[in-house]
Amino acid sequence: MLKLSEMAIVGRDVRQDDWPELGTATPARIIEAIDAGRLDEAKALARYMIAEGKSLHDLMCDWIWDLLSRIAEKFGEEAMYECLRASQATWMLRRTWKAFLRLSVEDRVRLTAEIMRSHRCGPQQDGGIEVIEEADRFSIRMDPCGSGGRMRRGDPVDGTPSRLDPPYSFGTTREAHDWSWGRKDVPYYCLHCTVNEILPMEWGGHPLWVTGYDPDASKPCHWHFYKSAAQIPEDAYRRVGRRKPAPGEGQY
Repeated sequence: MLKLSEMAIVGRDVRQDDWPELGTATPARIIEAIDAGRLDEAKALARYMIAEGKSLHDLMCDWIWDLLSRIAEKFGEEAMYECLRASQATWMLRRTWKAFLRLSVEDRVRLTAEIMRSHRCGPQQDGGIEVIEEADRFSIRMDPCGSGGRMRRGDPVDGTPSRLDPPYSFGTTREAHDWSWGRKDVPYYCLHCTVNEILPMEWGGHPLWVTGYDPDASKPCHWHFYKSAAQIPEDAYRRVGRRKPAPGEGQY
């Protein structure tokens, strides 16, 4: 049977199973509870799964922003950007780019929605997003996203402040760059979203999606998936120092 009780060090319920059961994955416990007809227990475990994965997810995001801040402080912002490019240009984003080129725009949205649900978006950090269809595009609205947005705003679930403030004081761009959408004061963590646009432009002329970044941390961010490359606005290219290819050029 389920045993959840508060652990003072984290201020929330933690599984208190007997030792032989403590290593059983929570999804398996949910299925077991449903099969046994213990529906209240299954619901409690489903809610617990959100908190169970949140701590490590958030720690990794905080850690990345801190690491980028220290690289920029020691070696300069350009070196920090080159580090982002080097890591994203190899196995991670290149794999995504090649895979997405084989998908319809609709399937790109479906797959990304799955990713962003698991990214703990939304005010309750439970994966809530909004998918909006317009005449020219689909948009995934994150209010906030589970990483940059949460860290910029602060974490109401955990009761911790913005990572721009003490004790974190993580860094933002000191100058406007092509790789910061031509803006100052963009959190270093959020710059991976510009790299997500720039590298596909270099490889195939067009971004796979366009980030709707708002400098006001209280506002949502968006990822815009245009139904055709022709519908991507010129500004999406200019803001990262690129030009929009002529009709028929590039891959999308």
